[in-house]
Amino acid sequence: MENGLILTWMMNTMNKKCLLILGGGLDQVPGIIKAKDMELYTIVLDGNSDAVGKEYADEFYTVSIKHIKQIEEFIHNQLNRKVDGVIAFGVDIPLIIAKTADLLNINYTIPFESAKLSEDKFDSKEFMKLNNIPIPEYKIVSNIQDINLFIKNYGLPIVIKPVDNSAARGISYIDKQEDLEKYYNYALGFSKQKKVQVEQYLSGRQISSETLVINGNIHNIAFLDRHYNDMKKFLPNIIENGGDMPSIFMKEKHKKQLAKYFKIITNKLNIKNGIIKGDIVIHNDNLYIIEFALRLSGGNFSTVCIPESTGIDFIKIAIQLHLNINISNNDLILEQKNNYISMRYKFVEDLQCVRKLRIKEIKLPHKQADIILSNFHAKAGEDISCKTTDHAKRLGFAVARGENRKNAITTAQSFLDNVDIIFE
Repeated sequence: MENGLILTWMMNTMNKKCLLILGGGLDQVPGIIKAKDMELYTIVLDGNSDAVGKEYADEFYTVSIKHIKQIEEFIHNQLNRKVDGVIAFGVDIPLIIAKTADLLNINYTIPFESAKLSEDKFDSKEFMKLNNIPIPEYKIVSNIQDINLFIKNYGLPIVIKPVDNSAARGISYIDKQEDLEKYYNYALGFSKQKKVQVEQYLSGRQISSETLVINGNIHNIAFLDRHYNDMKKFLPNIIENGGDMPSIFMKEKHKKQLAKYFKIITNKLNIKNGIIKGDIVIHNDNLYIIEFALRLSGGNFSTVCIPESTGIDFIKIAIQLHLNINISNNDLILEQKNNYISMRYKFVEDLQCVRKLRIKEIKLPHKQADIILSNFHAKAGEDISCKTTDHAKRLGFAVARGENRKNAITTAQSFLDNVDIIFE
């Protein structure tokens, strides 16, 4: 009887569709859990042998998801079952996802060349310009003279950034023609290609968008109003302090504009199925695309905020796309619950420290019913600097629901205000 049960279990396991998940960190856990809820067999790769996603996976392997050669070696030497789809949740590796899927002959979403273009901020800008999509003016710069010429032509303020990084790494906001060499070298240090780009800083409300492409059709699923009200305390770095849903700044005309531009992008890049993450700004009541990425958003937008605000099982649909499973119209019915959701972050700047400090203890307040999710990346025993230079340096976050927008914001911020960080 026992042998029969084991055999039945093995047969059931082998009959399950298998999803290869690149990344097993905290941001990826909701996606891994969703895959398990869908009765999928999960194989998770992460360079950290102690990744939190390890305990949720059917199989876990310590493999760097940033190095395709390591993934290729894993496929050839360790993978021992058929894989039906490849996905990553909120990790900026669309090129590696595409390459891995190609190696396994299961690429149902983003073509390799399209993923490659999307990862380069300059190449993607050139592509959008060629296709008459509104974007900020931009230029690759090789020296300070190039930057000064750009300022002469387009004025201040400008943004200087590496062409091949994410999470605000290496980015500076410049509103004076001073210390340009320092900002140029700072951006250069964060670029693998050693390429730096400058572009206009367009004033206006910044919004994150998440869009599904299904059978070539554009479905704009969600918009999040990004919160930059505290930007002055982080300058010259550009740091987002959270976001709110539903958007109050994305008008119907802007939604139509975005759908039109994303349709151009998907047609030109031969994308029939997939996800587009948009970073957009409403400048003088017109929509401009700052950047687009062919992947799921990180920072809990796709995994937590979208399902909580809209009621759409967004991650389930994304997984289905990567498994080449047909999406039914019922899955795409936008009930538009429009629940009020707010996400806020805790920063070292809130603590008014003047030197590098070591954390002794972090005391979190009792979790309230309206706190959907909270977590602190900073841990006891960790040294922290007194400046937030990119989004990875944020100490922690809280996502809250509310009966209205103001209430959700207050709940999230109040939770963070009551976090007690004790230093050695």
